[in-house]
Amino acid sequence: MGGLYGFDRLAIGRDASIGIYGRSFTSTVVALGVLCGTLSSSDLRRVIGCDMVELRFKVGVIVPPRYFDTAAEELQTLSPRIDVLHTQMRLDQTFDYELDEMAETAGEIEQCAVSLVDAGAEVVLQLGTPFSSVHGWERGSELQQSISDRLGVPFEMMGLSVPAGVHALRATRVAVACVYYPTGYTAHYSAFLTGAGLEVVGARSFVDQGLSDDVDTVWAQSFEGFEPALVMDSIIEVGERFPEAEAIVVPGIPGKILSLIPAAETAIGTPIVSYYALWWKCLTHLQHPPGGPSGNLFALLN
Repeated sequence: MGGLYGFDRLAIGRDASIGIYGRSFTSTVVALGVLCGTLSSSDLRRVIGCDMVELRFKVGVIVPPRYFDTAAEELQTLSPRIDVLHTQMRLDQTFDYELDEMAETAGEIEQCAVSLVDAGAEVVLQLGTPFSSVHGWERGSELQQSISDRLGVPFEMMGLSVPAGVHALRATRVAVACVYYPTGYTAHYSAFLTGAGLEVVGARSFVDQGLSDDVDTVWAQSFEGFEPALVMDSIIEVGERFPEAEAIVVPGIPGKILSLIPAAETAIGTPIVSYYALWWKCLTHLQHPPGGPSGNLFALLN
């Protein structure tokens, strides 16, 4: 049955936006708009007599060209209370993921972030490792802070979130499962990690591991993603080859692998940090723990 005011369920955004399920009255909605800014969900339940008060979060996600259907669905798996707002970088059709091209995208990324905040996002996330790592750790961090300052809400770049996650786990020596990265990308990324204060003890790609014969084929496949089992085989091989590593780092977005991480971490006895460090950063800003076991990094939120 509905609560005191006839509501069956309320979905309330932290910006005081309200989704109402069941009978509603305009005057009550206005009053709730005031209440939402000052009361916790438990207080709201008591005041309005509705047991199902659900606080929701709006998160903006910026995706690079040709990656629009991304692993961001995992964020909503970690918390069904999150509503994801997407936008895609508007880049020239000749854009081909060269490092020098990505170094020129900061202005477009900032404009995308502004549009997401205008749409109600309270945290903005940018997908794609090299868009920040191309600047180096220090300059990339300055760029991230500059955009966040302009937005007035937290802004996180995926490339920066991974070293941040490694530091949070108190690890300094890392091995890199660089999966589909070509040699130039791997060298650049290793230098980026070094600039972030990490010691890279080794790196291995699909080609290095004999999981693929051709780097061009692997790179082309990266736009569609890889079978999770292949990615996990690669990561575990890196962990076994470099037992001195205190964490395994996986750059890029090789596929939706978060659900497989806890078992892999147990198998090799080493934390694994990849693109989902961005989800960890997001939940940290929202002060919202994940809905279930998701590996060592997310355990820090509990």
